[in-house]
Amino acid sequence: MRQIAEALRDRGLEVWLDEWELVPGRPWIPELERQIQTARTVAVFVGENGLGPWERPEMEVALMEGVRRGISIIPVPLPDAPADLTLPAFLTRYTWVDLRSGITPDGINRLFWGITGEKPSMPSSRRIHNLPFLSMGNLLKGRDADLQSLAASLQSRHATAIVQPQAIHGLGGIGKTRLAVEYAWRSGDRHHAALFVRAESPEALHASLAGLAVPLSLSISSGQPQEEIIRAVFGWLQQNPGWLLILDNVDTEEAEQAVLEILPALKGGHILITSRRTNWPAEIQERPIEKLSQEEATRYLLDRTKQKRASGSDDTEKAGELASLLDGLPLALEQAAAYINHRRISFSKYLKDWQGKRKTVLDWYDASHMRYPAPVAVTWQSTFDQLCLTAKSILRLSAYLAPDPIPVEMFEEGEKILKEADARLCAQTGEEIESTTVDEALADLAAYSMASFSNGMFTVHRMVQEVLRTRVPKERRRDWIELSLRLVNDFSPPDPGNVRSWPVWDVLRPHVAEVVGQADQVRISDPTARLMNHLGQLLSAKGLYPEAEPLMRRALTIHQETLGEEHPNLAIHFNNLAQLLQDTNRLAEAEPLMHRALAIDQSAFGENHPKVAIRLNNLASLLQATNRLAEAEPLMRRALDIDQNAFGENHPDVATDLNNLASLLQATNRLSEAEPLMRRALDIDQNAFGENHPNVARDLNNLAQLLQATNRLSEAEPLMRQALEIWERSLGPDHPHTGIARRNLESLLKKIAEQGEPPESSPSGA
Repeated sequence: MRQIAEALRDRGLEVWLDEWELVPGRPWIPELERQIQTARTVAVFVGENGLGPWERPEMEVALMEGVRRGISIIPVPLPDAPADLTLPAFLTRYTWVDLRSGITPDGINRLFWGITGEKPSMPSSRRIHNLPFLSMGNLLKGRDADLQSLAASLQSRHATAIVQPQAIHGLGGIGKTRLAVEYAWRSGDRHHAALFVRAESPEALHASLAGLAVPLSLSISSGQPQEEIIRAVFGWLQQNPGWLLILDNVDTEEAEQAVLEILPALKGGHILITSRRTNWPAEIQERPIEKLSQEEATRYLLDRTKQKRASGSDDTEKAGELASLLDGLPLALEQAAAYINHRRISFSKYLKDWQGKRKTVLDWYDASHMRYPAPVAVTWQSTFDQLCLTAKSILRLSAYLAPDPIPVEMFEEGEKILKEADARLCAQTGEEIESTTVDEALADLAAYSMASFSNGMFTVHRMVQEVLRTRVPKERRRDWIELSLRLVNDFSPPDPGNVRSWPVWDVLRPHVAEVVGQADQVRISDPTARLMNHLGQLLSAKGLYPEAEPLMRRALTIHQETLGEEHPNLAIHFNNLAQLLQDTNRLAEAEPLMHRALAIDQSAFGENHPKVAIRLNNLASLLQATNRLAEAEPLMRRALDIDQNAFGENHPDVATDLNNLASLLQATNRLSEAEPLMRRALDIDQNAFGENHPNVARDLNNLAQLLQATNRLSEAEPLMRQALEIWERSLGPDHPHTGIARRNLESLLKKIAEQGEPPESSPSGA
């Protein structure tokens, strides 16, 4: 150790060794803290005479402090280290210098180079680089795995005859350039030169390559042709292997072709390409980069604004809220943090600004405060400009949907609406209308990282949607929202209460919620109210009553304002809201709404219409729930007669009528009359829907309860089990119907046990 220290001192480095330089009797902790605070580099010696297990906790704390300050960390395996040495986990993320060959002048040179960045054997005494910005240190969040993967694939320190370029690709603002530059800073002695080349166009690529002559200290004359300078740069790269070349922002097809043309001339080093383009030749290794996790984004916001934000007791909570809003996009996170620091405001104030003046917040940019060259909105403009017309239309329409997976089929079926969108976009931009299929347009979006695809679905990043919405002229906003609304409305199944429509509705649910909210803001009444009501029905059918009720009430209000109080659509809204109120045991509120629904339909359709039968049934069920059985029974029988006359004897609506009447007969202790009605209802629903439909589960549950009431417990048990299994599969284990079935089965099993008949097994989910 002392030999290494003396050799490094000979090269002008300040080295402090606590074992030999701590004077006995003097306070040593302040001196240790001073050294840690002033050090610019830390070399950690690993081996029998180096870092020992007892020192690791202290060393880990010290290194974390070093990383916070952005200093270099260099693990150094000593000569006594075993050949199969495994670095401690907390050191594996850093560059290392291998001295196991012995403490020789060459070994000291390599350690000196690792600490200072200077390579004594080279004509220039400093490590060559033209990196555009400094290392982020511990502010780089969520990229450890990416850095380790890059290090593993680019670990060779020797010249390579064939360069194997790697393309880091992803959405603009996702942190591709940051990752490449951070790797360059942390690569230590793997590359004696780290060179950064702007490559957003062929012209920029050639100019930036020629510009490398300056950091490489090449002799060039005034007026020398660019081609000659580039040849000189390529000659230097071939004669000085071991370099790293970053080709940044290769985002256009022309730029990609220009890069591919120069690659064969580059030998002896490694190449990193950053690009929004996702389709690269097979000889280039692709490295997609994703957004940050919620936790990583929150930590970034807290750390980045720690010194300047106005602190509050809810900082962590609000930082998490902001991280979720910005959806893990590093550029958006940096822009928000810089805005907060510049204005010395709190997270809460930023969130308030976001809600009140979103375009201003998204457009804000100050180069002196930000670690990125442009704000979020500007970053994507060049990509938008390169997309085909239909891809732009799909993005515009998607901007008013949720940041959740969107079914490709919805756009395929909405071809007419998509053509309208193309025409409107052309009218705004002056572009020519071009013929592009949905598949081609979506492939275009994927090629530029503007959308990600999986299993017939595509996703657009939340921040892309935000920027797109702010870029739509205010006078055209309503038009685009209306198109998105129609697209979703046309694709939505007509019966959200039918469990068979739920696979589609479950995908549409977040998009319906988003687009109806957007539409309501600009006062589009139709089909906004219809979609709101359908979404409310879906949520109510799933037992999500608190989410369903405000949607149902708002849909009712919209149609009251636009259609008047006697329109048949009002009967639907009154009926649905009344059923929700009944399901949540607010019977007194529900009854007048049911009476209004019945009166509207009787006036609109006459006394014997199936819609009237629905209202009669629902009102009768509420009357039964309030123990007014004598009032309820004639309404149920009348509903049954209407449906049998309208649909015949074997329609599912007739099965519902039979079930309701049988339930009332059971409540009035007329079990022998109720049972055949229940069995008939079960037969109808099994024939109509099959054995595993929720309506069949309802019929089985009702019949089982009647059998239990007549003390036929062994007949009731299998029916109850079957009902529970169906509801668990179709509605989920937490649905109210599933809970009722589970409690019914538990009660039945308890009675069987009391009578000395052991149950087959415990109820599912109990």
